[in-house]
Amino acid sequence: MTTGLNQLSRTVYEVDVPAGKKRLQVTATRAAGQSGQFKLYVRQGSAPAVPSAVDCTADSTTLPAVCSIVDPVADKAYVMVEAVSNVSSLSLRVDALTK
Repeated sequence: MTTGLNQLSRTVYEVDVPAGKKRLQVTATRAAGQSGQFKLYVRQGSAPAVPSAVDCTADSTTLPAVCSIVDPVADKAYVMVEAVSNVSSLSLRVDALTK
């Protein structure tokens, strides 16, 4: 999915995590030539409550920004993106992996 974010905005996405997966991986990248800083938070079971109630964090200082949760619980996971500055084009990819 691709989205744009305004400075200081937060967007939360709900993800279904199937049983038997070994890793939940969320990858965020900006389109080539685009600017803007963001933070990525992932939490299982309920939406992230920053800064303390998160299972994984990453930010735009190194791209792609990647959050991985090993042996995720089969349930809901929540991905929150927080824009530190305006982000015109942000791509998110969520993978539930068997390895």
